Amino acid sequence: MIDFNNIAVGEKVKVVGAGAPGFAKLGEELEITQVRSDRVFAKRSDGEEAFFALTCGAARLEKLDV
Repeated sequence: MIDFNNIAVGEKVKVVGAGAPGFAKLGEELEITQVRSDRVFAKRSDGEEAFFALTCGAARLEKLDV
């Protein structure tokens, strides 16, 4: 689970747990494009973007140490 207070634009995350059906496959790497107080936006390698809300989305992402 990511910590919204410790994630920044440009950082990489991996889809874990329940995945992100309809947006990203389990294990897919995404890039953070926006960080807000209650959600983050991330994009796939093909440029498609979606948001992950604090209530459940944070549990679907894991920060990658690159």
